Amino acid sequence: MDIQVRHSLIHKDSILQIIDEHDIEALQCDFLARGLNDTYLITTEKETYIYRLYRTGWRDREAILFELDAINHLQGDRVSFPIKKKDGNYLTEVKAPEGVRYGVLFSYSKGERPQINVENSKIIGETLGRLHNKSDKLTTQHERGFELDTEHLLDEQVAVISPILKKCLGNEAEETLHIVVENIKTDLTELNLETGFCHGDFHNHNMHIHDGVIEVFDFDCCAMGYRAYDVAVSWWNLKNNYKNIETECWDAFLQGYLEERKLADDDLKSLPLFITARRIWLLGTMLRNDDVWGTNWINSRSLELFIWQLKTDRLGDEDI
Repeated sequence: MDIQVRHSLIHKDSILQIIDEHDIEALQCDFLARGLNDTYLITTEKETYIYRLYRTGWRDREAILFELDAINHLQGDRVSFPIKKKDGNYLTEVKAPEGVRYGVLFSYSKGERPQINVENSKIIGETLGRLHNKSDKLTTQHERGFELDTEHLLDEQVAVISPILKKCLGNEAEETLHIVVENIKTDLTELNLETGFCHGDFHNHNMHIHDGVIEVFDFDCCAMGYRAYDVAVSWWNLKNNYKNIETECWDAFLQGYLEERKLADDDLKSLPLFITARRIWLLGTMLRNDDVWGTNWINSRSLELFIWQLKTDRLGDEDI
């Protein structure tokens, strides 16, 4: 029998052997989290680090080097940064059962996940504004392989979502998705939107706060793209997870961002559209990566909620 592996879990003892390629004396390795990539906590006598093992087929070598270039460009501006090996390179090739995986050692962001409140929301907004400012002049020779545009956020995801919607809910739900996506794309073409480097997943799960200072990590979804999308992800997070304090925290976030960087009227108008785009991107990503999220959540109830959100996000789509 030919056993196929999609996403292996590398033992922490093997990670310690890999860490020997770096100029640190690791005393302990703990497995932290399994997701689109695997994350390990590395402890030395004086310091703590994060080791990320990228999954096969998710980000290739070129895409990861783009990410590392972007982080290095931002280094010194409160981000977790990559650490070179003894040979001067960042990447380690790991020959896993499913194919080649790449590993990178990162600095550890002190503190803890910021609680969502008005004060922290303002600091988070300021942090994104500074990140956008600092990355305006980013240059790299490496290709990310995608941009945070309508092709990646919408079209690629619709190709995955449509057959599932049709199977579970029928033709009407599938048609609703296509109508909403076309409405979003039409509305966006009428706006003059800023593009540039984006974190791609900017919310409080991907940062720590320490002594009132935010440090950002997990640039796995970063790319060039619509800056308004980067802003909208934080609003989406508030809408989904902090509904009872959404308004005051969103106002604080936006105030913080605008104190650091201007947001043009067209970019502001586009934010609700990008909240819906975020919903579509996330569902497509979860469906495509069922080895991470499983499949037991794919049912009529969850998909009907998704369709309801699509209809109510954008004024005028309620009666689709």
